[in-house]
Amino acid sequence: WPARGIPIDVAYTAGGTADTANRQLAAILGELLGTEISVVNITGGSGSIAGQQMYAAAHDGRTWLGDVAHTVSGWRCLKYADLGWEDFYGFYAATSPYVLFVAGDSPYQSCGELFDAIKADPRMRWGNAGLGSINHLTGQLMLDTLGLSGSSVPYDGGRAAAVKVVAKEVAWSWCGASDILDLAQSGDIRILGVCDAAPLPVESAKGRYEAPSMLTDYPELESLQGLLYWGFRIPRDTPAQVVAELRAAFEQAVETEAWKEFCASKSLTSVCVTGEASDEMCARLESIYTWGLYDLN
Repeated sequence: WPARGIPIDVAYTAGGTADTANRQLAAILGELLGTEISVVNITGGSGSIAGQQMYAAAHDGRTWLGDVAHTVSGWRCLKYADLGWEDFYGFYAATSPYVLFVAGDSPYQSCGELFDAIKADPRMRWGNAGLGSINHLTGQLMLDTLGLSGSSVPYDGGRAAAVKVVAKEVAWSWCGASDILDLAQSGDIRILGVCDAAPLPVESAKGRYEAPSMLTDYPELESLQGLLYWGFRIPRDTPAQVVAELRAAFEQAVETEAWKEFCASKSLTSVCVTGEASDEMCARLESIYTWGLYDLN
């Protein structure tokens, strides 16, 4: 192992963080492992289509699922697939906060202005990363927590939803900062707030600005922090020697300058979450996700 090439079945659209992060990891890990690692985007079913395709392949460490740590959290309760985090061994390399954004030429210049407009028009359309996705769930939880309503429109990933914000098909969206940083830098979108304790500086073509922390004015949104972790996973019953070799390479990969530079360029924070730490994180995310679905009926 890994004698021949390895595909990473990425569960979301090209251009999003799950895609770009795994392409960068593929380049670094391919060099460390001495093999070619390719990325294939397989969207749909909140990641379950890619997950089932990967899981149907041989459990020999030669097929990986590129995703976000919470991806598998709702498959069973939504009846998308009979798979959960316990069926996988995770390798997560980056994290980033949620951000709230509108089109670059939107009349809304702050979270407060957007929330006032949503209150005045409860049918205002907003884009999410897929029906039942954590992006959809957390966006709805944000609205519910603030006593607001909205008409949610599903797309194949947070990046795809952002493109529809730019096209004015929906008024706003909510996803990881790294998914849409380039659109913010080009001025196609404007980030109104970041769901994190620290503000987010944005070097936009329309002028530098600082997206404020949403928690300053809306501390009740604190539970929506720290939910996004990108990387990949393999079947839990992959041979132990393969898991050990992959883990050693992964731990080396996230310490490389190439990975750190990539994270800095995408507004990501580099992490190394695997083994028991990954299991504990995924169990926590599953609890938040599934109870959130329950609370939303």
